[in-house]
Amino acid sequence: MSLPLSRIDYAAVGVTSRGTTRVFSAKEHKQTQKFAVADHDGILHVYGVKKGELQVSFKSLPGPRINKLVLGGTGHDKIYIAQGNTVKGYTKKGKLFLEFDTNLIDPISALYVLGPDLAACARDLYHRYHDCKDADSYLAGETLYDVVLLPTDGSFIFAILACGDCAIRVLHGTKTPAVLRLPSVPTVLSLYREGDVESKERVLVGTIDGKVEITSLDTYELQDGLDILIGRQDGTVEIYTFPEEDMLPSLRYRYVVPKKLFSQNASESISSVVGGIIGAAGYPEVLVTTYSGRIFGLTTKPPGLLEADQNDGLIKLKVEIEQLQEKLKEEKETASFSVDPLAPLILSVNHRMTLNREDVSYSLFIELDTPIDNILIQSDTPIVLLDVESNSAVVSLSTCNPREGNFVLATYRCQINTNHLEMRLRTIEGQPGTLQIYVTSQVQPKCCRKLSIPIPALSLHVRQHEVENPETRTEGPFNALRLIGSFTIAEIHAWLSFALPDVPERPLLEEGEAILSYVSSFIGSVLKCRYKKGSAVFLGENISTVIILRDILTREATKRKIKLDVFCDVSDGSISRVLELVFPQLNAVDDLITKVKILNALEEWELKENPKENLCTEYQELLQKESEIKSQMEKDSELLERLHAVITDLYVDWERAKRSRRISSKDAVEKLGAALKSRELAQVLQVFVDANNTVPAPSSCKD
Repeated sequence: MSLPLSRIDYAAVGVTSRGTTRVFSAKEHKQTQKFAVADHDGILHVYGVKKGELQVSFKSLPGPRINKLVLGGTGHDKIYIAQGNTVKGYTKKGKLFLEFDTNLIDPISALYVLGPDLAACARDLYHRYHDCKDADSYLAGETLYDVVLLPTDGSFIFAILACGDCAIRVLHGTKTPAVLRLPSVPTVLSLYREGDVESKERVLVGTIDGKVEITSLDTYELQDGLDILIGRQDGTVEIYTFPEEDMLPSLRYRYVVPKKLFSQNASESISSVVGGIIGAAGYPEVLVTTYSGRIFGLTTKPPGLLEADQNDGLIKLKVEIEQLQEKLKEEKETASFSVDPLAPLILSVNHRMTLNREDVSYSLFIELDTPIDNILIQSDTPIVLLDVESNSAVVSLSTCNPREGNFVLATYRCQINTNHLEMRLRTIEGQPGTLQIYVTSQVQPKCCRKLSIPIPALSLHVRQHEVENPETRTEGPFNALRLIGSFTIAEIHAWLSFALPDVPERPLLEEGEAILSYVSSFIGSVLKCRYKKGSAVFLGENISTVIILRDILTREATKRKIKLDVFCDVSDGSISRVLELVFPQLNAVDDLITKVKILNALEEWELKENPKENLCTEYQELLQKESEIKSQMEKDSELLERLHAVITDLYVDWERAKRSRRISSKDAVEKLGAALKSRELAQVLQVFVDANNTVPAPSSCKD
């Protein structure tokens, strides 16, 4: 990293949403620029620096929470904000020129303005307005996180949508959207820009699974060459640049590795990062806004000059503080404050739970705009709480009674001035439930915020709508679950949310049917779902997945007294398919454990001092990779047991589905023990097809 930046604290506003800070274009090259910030108090602020001091150019009255702020108009000098389902437009001087009710049912979560066109997204609905009149719309059936508009040579507009099903959709009028599949959910879209010129072809995309979720993106030239500015949920601000020779028109078709120039953590999630010249003419900087509303700059101005400017303003600042203290004292003496003790206090909590594919655990992120005091976690299903290296909170576990539906009760006591906390947990396949979270603040200890987060039964990811017809894949390695009954498509869609993660709020129908496809985050087996009114078909490579899904769907139907005819066709080839997926991982972790044992033995025998004299070439190579090997082992020390558990559950569910008999996990472990110890796929497969265990196979697996 080779970009020296110094921090300047500018101001503090209320809690902010993502993408609510924008920088105006400068009238002259390298002159300071004004910027606008909007917060959850409904206040729009416009700031500018004059003579080295930050001044408020405009400040609106409080109102409904502002979820989004964008710039539009000629020269991007008009401010557009989204409050609920209403869009308001202000000039840079604070004059209200537009108040437009979009008639959307849900609050606007994404907003973009291009000339006379305004795009607004609310939950899973995209709508575009031309001169405040309906132009076109699109029901995605997925959560829409962001939107940008791109002009064309004609009268059409391209709309780029960041969708919750790991996809970017490109809309062109009323035509069927083009779909670009991504490995993770896109959360942020930003046009590639050079100075004030925005590209008509390149769009930057930030995703949830970019190691840490990306919350803001921008491009700006801080020194030589264009840089990419990144804000993350964990509070990190990063700056990357590309090698100059790679910045070619064909960049979109090439894989280019960027170089990290700068990284700094702000101790709370980042709402916005924008490039501009803010504090001093001629010195580019990164303007940063955090979740709690802190606004600061990371400037290229040398530290020596910066300190001189700060010393000059220190005397003025002290005088202003003294004046404010005197004014506050006078108001306390003359004013009578009346506080309603029964008035509820509401904490503003930012939270998200995401699935980590590497170790199939969930990351739970909790953030307040004030320091966190305690976080209490209660689960009505078995979960395992995992250690997080960056988590400094003190964890206390309480005794629970599972018979009362209480499996986990834990308290995280946070250190002073901790605004955000990350926790990790692992669930048990087939056991859905609800995670109840209670958060208290150090500033408002009597105020508590409750969150309810559903825990799905299956740890799956990467779903998509465009899958082949399941009816053509009933043969081969897929086990087929078929349901027939008097249910509606909305009903079964709601039932699926208990079993599958991130099920869209509304089913996206294609010729009257909804289609979903999932991949197991742990072993990679596939589950395909197709359902409509009165019938549903589910195809799964893993029989355990099919059995779990069947149990949950039949349970929900029973609760609502809906009769179901259930048919389960078991494919013999599915067993070998799943074992082929598991065994490479099983052999890899076995080899890793063996290497760790060898390294520990070498250390115990004190043979590491002169490896060239005492050890063979193989052991010398192990010593050279010792830190890497032990680091891999520490990532998931229980991986071998979890892989064995997958095979054990597979055997239990196979016996249940194929032979209509129930066996315990203990019995399954005994039958599989010798075969698993041999690490031979053929021996394990033989346990499943052993003729001694064969009984007449049923035509369906109704039990």
